[in-house]
Amino acid sequence: MNQRLPLAVLSLTVFFSATPPAGGQQRIEEMDLPRSVAEEVIAYFNDPSTVRFSGRSTLPAEGAILGNVGVLGGPFVVAGEIRGDLVVVNGDVIFLAQARVTGDVTIIGGEVTGTLDSSVGGTLAVYGESLRYAEREGEVRLRPFGSRGLQTPRWATLGQSRFLVRTGGSYNRVEGFPIMLGPVWESPGPNRFRADALAVWRSESGIRVDDDELGYFLRAQQSIAGRLEVTLGATYHSLVEPISRVGLTSIESSLSTFFAHKDYRDYVERWGWSAYLTLGREESPLGFTVEYRDEKHAFAPVSSPWTLRRNDDPWRPQPMVAEGDIRTLSGTLLWDDRNDPDHPSDGWFAEASVIRGVDGSLAIPGLYEERSLSGLVPSSLVESNFTTGLVDLRRYNRVSPDAEFVVRAVYGGSLDGKPVPPQYQHAFGGEGTLPGYGLFSLDCGARSRPYYVERVAFDAQDGVQPVFAHYGCDRAALFQAEYRGHLSFNIDLGSDESGDWEDEWLWYPSIDMSPSWIVFFDAGRGWSESDPLLDTDTFADVGVGFNLGDLGLYWAYPLEGRNRSVNFFIRLQRRF
Repeated sequence: MNQRLPLAVLSLTVFFSATPPAGGQQRIEEMDLPRSVAEEVIAYFNDPSTVRFSGRSTLPAEGAILGNVGVLGGPFVVAGEIRGDLVVVNGDVIFLAQARVTGDVTIIGGEVTGTLDSSVGGTLAVYGESLRYAEREGEVRLRPFGSRGLQTPRWATLGQSRFLVRTGGSYNRVEGFPIMLGPVWESPGPNRFRADALAVWRSESGIRVDDDELGYFLRAQQSIAGRLEVTLGATYHSLVEPISRVGLTSIESSLSTFFAHKDYRDYVERWGWSAYLTLGREESPLGFTVEYRDEKHAFAPVSSPWTLRRNDDPWRPQPMVAEGDIRTLSGTLLWDDRNDPDHPSDGWFAEASVIRGVDGSLAIPGLYEERSLSGLVPSSLVESNFTTGLVDLRRYNRVSPDAEFVVRAVYGGSLDGKPVPPQYQHAFGGEGTLPGYGLFSLDCGARSRPYYVERVAFDAQDGVQPVFAHYGCDRAALFQAEYRGHLSFNIDLGSDESGDWEDEWLWYPSIDMSPSWIVFFDAGRGWSESDPLLDTDTFADVGVGFNLGDLGLYWAYPLEGRNRSVNFFIRLQRRF
């Protein structure tokens, strides 16, 4: 860059009283991050001449870098010399005794500690607000609110169309591998219109095309740019979706299903239409969505997808759901000011949603007590005018440059004291929520015994399937706490005391393996609105873990129950 980054904000000094330290450096502190500074930071990192580091990094005392340095994450320990500027995003900077930066230092979403008297030759600017960004293929972009990818590029005047092929969810015991494919068109400019026309092919249906086994997803969406971005949209869909996504991610559930013949989720089939409105701003952590759905719900029978191990073993039965017409109105409020949505160490995440059943005719079909279809439990009507909600509150606390403390509270279920349809119930237990216990251990007796129902799955010869009476509890709560400490484990690649550290290859001082250790505690409980005798006890567990990047090895031990044993499990992403 031709211009040093902090020079654009020197005019802010008129608003602050800063006393220059002995070294003559000017210090600027501000909680808010101006848009102009955020854009300059992005340009700084995308400049090919900027030397970039990611995660925990160290410049040793004998090291020197000639040029500008950018660090994504942190902390960044400076013991050597940087002959240029230093910008650190969403991480701390620690200056050791011999550290020296000849230019300006800008820290966003972090703190600076250590010896500062003579460490910084230029301006030291510290912003408390973190930067929301996305990184892909080596390029850094500002991250718009509610997006998990890069910002949509501004295309030519006629817009752009493409043929999309992507997964429609996780590999599961109902569909096998769902693939969504079809054309997508999006207009150019800030007021974007998008249209999707996607078919859902389920690998369990084989290579034939059967209308009864194909799903679909049609969507029209209009975005209106302004100080408050508004998105209006509508869908027409036929999908198989998880009853609950609290717990393991889709990729973890897919791998477990394919490799270990263990599906961590239960499913419901739903088809109909919806209309929604979302409000939010690119720079704001706050967003809101309201949606109306007019759908039919149905039980999704278990199929026989191929798995690498235990392929001939039977699958865990599905829970029975309330079938029929249902119309709902829902609202979701989201607050996310975490410094990094993928690897947060500081900030809040809060999501609250309410679903109100406004009309419909739902009923649980008759179930048989025996596989021979004897002992019929008659069908029962289910209240369609229900109110249910879900609150997921998380606080990420960086207690030191090398440690974090995170707490999470989840509540889901009935808000009016009435039972809710099974597809809106909640069940905890297993590696994603209470790892000291088995999957769905906290389910208010839903899986205490199997029943049977006449349903035919993909390619199934036997139309009689075992089912569970319902999914879980009408209300459930979960609390999780985790203390994470980082380990110093760097591999020195080029230490040569007689070498010249200005050589372009020798500025690589180390490789960051990002190891960390974890101590955690979980507790949960469930309640039944229809029968208080089905309320669960409080389940609690403790455990330890070791992470290398996102790969985690964990051991959990239950604190309740008679047959207690340690459960070892692997996660591919952080627990939360």
